[in-house]
This record gives sequence, C-alpha cells and structure tokens, in this order.
Amino acid sequence: MKMLSRNQAKEIVASNGDLSDCDLSGTNLSELDLSAVQLIRSNLSRADISNAVLIRTDLSGSELISANLGVSNLTGAVLNRCNLTMTDLSFSTLIGANFGAAILTGANLSLSNLSCSVFRNADLTAADLSGSNLKNVELINANFTASDLTDADLRGAKLAGSNFTRAKIDGIVLDEDIKLSILKIIISFNQAYRREGFLRKASSRLLSLP
Repeated sequence: MKMLSRNQAKEIVASNGDLSDCDLSGTNLSELDLSAVQLIRSNLSRADISNAVLIRTDLSGSELISANLGVSNLTGAVLNRCNLTMTDLSFSTLIGANFGAAILTGANLSLSNLSCSVFRNADLTAADLSGSNLKNVELINANFTASDLTDADLRGAKLAGSNFTRAKIDGIVLDEDIKLSILKIIISFNQAYRREGFLRKASSRLLSLP
C-alpha cells in the first residue's frame, strides 16, 4: 500500500481520481473536494478529512479508525464494510450514504443529516447519534447496543431486526408503528433488564412520546 502526502493525493485526484489501496493515514485532507473519487480499501485512519466534500465518493472497505470527517459532505457516498471505529462524523451531511456492514463502534454522528442512508447490518455499538436526522433510513439488522439516540428523528426508518439494547432513547421522534416496532425490539433484547424495571421504564417513555 503506497503512502501518500496531501499534495500527492491532490495530484492523483486531478489526474484520474483513483486513490484506491493507498495509505493516507494521518494525512491532512481537510477542505478538499474528493467528490466521486475512488478510495476503495484505503487506509485513512486518523486522517483529517474535516470540512471536505466527498459526494458520491466510494470508500468501500477502507479503514477510517479515529478519522475526523466532521462537518463534511458525504451525500451519496459508499462506505460499505468500512471500519469507522471512533470516527468523528458529527455535523456532517450523509444523505443517501451507504454504510452497509460498516463498523461504527463509538463513532460520533451527532447532529448529522443521515436521511435516506443505509445502515443494513452495520455495527453502531456505543455510537453517538444524538440530535441526528435519521428519517427514512434503512437500519435493518443494525446493532445500536448502548448507542445514544437522544432527540434523534427516526420517522420513516426501517428497523427490522435491529438491536437497541441499552440504547438511550430520550426525546426520540418516531412514527406510531415504529414506536411499536422498537418496543418489540426492546422486549426481545432486554430480557436481562426486566428484573430491574428497565423494560417498564423504556416502554413508558416510548408510549408517551409525541
């Protein structure tokens, strides 16, 4: 895997737009326009990609551990099978992005626009999605264990098979049928908390939501 500097990356983007299988770990790529660039299987761990434009960029299979993508535009980006552990995606635009089977453990997606995006089979354990827009998002078989969904908007979301064990749901906005779906999910995945009254409290919160 070839290691590249910021200037080398810019030259490649200008020529053929293919940065696949490159090592950009720790590189400052902030404020660059990387729209439609191929970044497949690349190493972007600890890279600064904040305030960047990555519209329709393909990052499939890339490592982005502890990368900074805050305040970036990833509309329509492909992040299938990416490792985004502890990655900062806060305040970002991720409309229609595909996170299929991605690892987002401990990632920060707070106050981001994730509407119409796909998180099928994604792992969002302990992720921060507080205040985020998750309207019409596909969350089928996604893992939200211990995640923070405080004040998140999930209206129109598809949640079949999702795991919300110990997730924070205060202030969450849901469709009526989705409320019932999440309640069933909580019942399925929180058996161990029944004895402590957790399920009763979660059910009460959900049924009293506006």
